[in-house]
Amino acid sequence: MIARFAMSAALLAAATAAAPAPTGKLDLSFTNLRSAKGNLLVCITADPRYFPDCTDDPDKRFLTVPAARPVLQLSGLPAKRFAVTVHHDENANDKLDTFVGVPKEGIGFSRNPRISFGPPKFDRVALPIAPGTNREAVKLQYFL
Repeated sequence: MIARFAMSAALLAAATAAAPAPTGKLDLSFTNLRSAKGNLLVCITADPRYFPDCTDDPDKRFLTVPAARPVLQLSGLPAKRFAVTVHHDENANDKLDTFVGVPKEGIGFSRNPRISFGPPKFDRVALPIAPGTNREAVKLQYFL
């Protein structure tokens, strides 16, 4: 009896270890674009140390989306929190153009916080990704 219990426990542990971690899908839409010109440069990170510029994040997802079709679908995301940053690169030069530090192109963040001086904190924009489909509409804001 004890041997059968030990074998059952070992089989359960092996099955649990082999089970894949739950993943989710994220459907993003981008709204309030002032034009369909250029691209949307989208950065997705789960690490607050690399937010809002996830350039050095080894686990980032950095994607380019045509502004004429402002939707993005991601699948296979682990069930944790992610922050989304987007900027509307209207002139397609692959950088955020500014004037005296103020963005000349549209910017946006997941959970659509009000932007005043500087980017919001990671915790204000982080989205919890649950197994299944998660949806988020990111509204772009223009300052100039």
